Amino acid sequence: MQQEQMHTTASEWQELLEKHRAGEKKWNRLSLIFGLTKLALLITVFLTVYFIWLRGNPTLGIALTVVQAVIFVAAGIVQAKLNARMRFESGMAELVRKHLDRLEGRWGDFKDTGEELAGPEHEYARDLDIVGKRSLFQLLNSTGTSFGRARFAEDLLCPRYSGKEIRERQRAVAELAGKPEFCCRMELLLGRVGVEESLPQAAERLADGKRRLQSGAVRALFWVLRVLTCGSGLLTLLLPESMAVVPGVMFSVLFLVQLAIWGLSSPQIRPFLAAMAAASQRLSVCGEPVDAFAREPFESEKLRELASVLGGARDPLRSLAGLSRRIGLGNSSILAFILNGLFLWDLWNAASLDSWKQKWGEKSTDWFAALGEAESLLSLANLPRCCTGSCVPEPVEGAGVFTARALGHPLLPNDARVCNDFTLGGGIHIVSGSNMAGKTTFLRTVGINMVLACAGGFVCAESLAFSPMRVMTSMRLSDDLSGRISTFYAELQRIKTILDAASQDKSVLFLIDEIFRGTNSVDRLVGAEAVLRRLEELGVSGMITTHDLEICRLADERPRVVNCCFCETYRDGEIFFDYKRREGPSQTTNGQFLLRKVGILAN
Repeated sequence: MQQEQMHTTASEWQELLEKHRAGEKKWNRLSLIFGLTKLALLITVFLTVYFIWLRGNPTLGIALTVVQAVIFVAAGIVQAKLNARMRFESGMAELVRKHLDRLEGRWGDFKDTGEELAGPEHEYARDLDIVGKRSLFQLLNSTGTSFGRARFAEDLLCPRYSGKEIRERQRAVAELAGKPEFCCRMELLLGRVGVEESLPQAAERLADGKRRLQSGAVRALFWVLRVLTCGSGLLTLLLPESMAVVPGVMFSVLFLVQLAIWGLSSPQIRPFLAAMAAASQRLSVCGEPVDAFAREPFESEKLRELASVLGGARDPLRSLAGLSRRIGLGNSSILAFILNGLFLWDLWNAASLDSWKQKWGEKSTDWFAALGEAESLLSLANLPRCCTGSCVPEPVEGAGVFTARALGHPLLPNDARVCNDFTLGGGIHIVSGSNMAGKTTFLRTVGINMVLACAGGFVCAESLAFSPMRVMTSMRLSDDLSGRISTFYAELQRIKTILDAASQDKSVLFLIDEIFRGTNSVDRLVGAEAVLRRLEELGVSGMITTHDLEICRLADERPRVVNCCFCETYRDGEIFFDYKRREGPSQTTNGQFLLRKVGILAN
């Protein structure tokens, strides 16, 4: 699939932004007109009362006032709808502006960085900037619920999909990438739900299968009490006074009996209803985005499957919203007294919730899982809109396959990104070169694109063929004073973890930056050679960077070890980097030049 078919240009985003800003102004103007209409109606009501009702014809005055009141209410309803449209257009304009910020590199201030989603012990998250400040998560995340946020994080931090699953997800992401306005609308609707930790807990509570009213006989008895109470009350109102004594006494007794039942059951029922009402209210808000996704016509099998699952949630979520409103009526003390005396309101709602859970509880787990996956795919679809050199990678059979043309780092600005061709070829690449030449950035480029490819997303490349691999890194290491661990020992532990994983899993892709930087050059050389030999024997693929050119000589002895480098040039006393990868070991160094540049060494 060609990148230009998916990429949304700045001019297209700007056009979409102007469209929604114009829509916001239009609905705001119409809302203002209806607001003035309501004000005029209020004035005419006072004039009608004063000049016609009080001084002239009261009957005509009443009739005119009723007509004006009806028009006023209608105008209020219309204005409320216009305000909703205005808020929608305003929200869409804000989201389009956010997409423009992504495209133009102004995304560093997006609030959700995902900092807490992975610690330093994760196999690659911190080293590859998957989460945290100026991370892949911060760039792409457009999830609006805790279900989507958790699923998107899982897809970036632990992608474990087969080749078939990756292809299905790719088709879904590509289709969503071609629907920018739909994606913005989904992001807006999902944003109204909000990322709350209580949301998954609420979903678990609905799916736990626990019932408050276990006995069918008890539920039937409560129905009989309700019918008798309401029936006797109606007879008391409708029958002549002489015939209403018995129904009246019966109504009074039944009313008091139901209040007593309510009082006795309240300590157990009210906490349950309060918790379930909160859960129902939070989860029922998902109804609007669920409905929007289910109604959208999709072509890819994955999206049709998700839409089908979410389509089955529409009516149950509407029912849940109704239950939440019903429970809310009982929060008023006066209303609670009347409703429970007449209908055993709390027990009725508890029984209704039990019925809902029995009918839909187990299925609700699938709904929210589908919603989370849909949100994750929506977030992955943001990459081709903000990265000007992206494509759908091709998963292939085999081990250690990573063949890329014009491979770039997706977190770098579009106008500053330098791309390189690269073939891993199932080997081990020693990347040498001078300081600041681009060695570490290239390792991160390979790693972050592998993560995106394994998640079923686009990658920042003109083309990429890959076999899914398990990425493991050793880059940003530091000492731990509290644990009495030096930087060197921290690196030893990390590399030992990589070796242990490689002995069990041949799909490991290791990326090691400045191997054994925390020790002397002799031990570094011995250790690096031992690690590379062991990794080669285990048959895994990967890359290391180094300043020690002696390590590069290992390629002369080991057939699967390959050298490449990044170099610099000098002109007019200045240093220049082109960040282009070259075959073979580095032939240049720039340490002494930089020492002179900052004044540490004399010229």
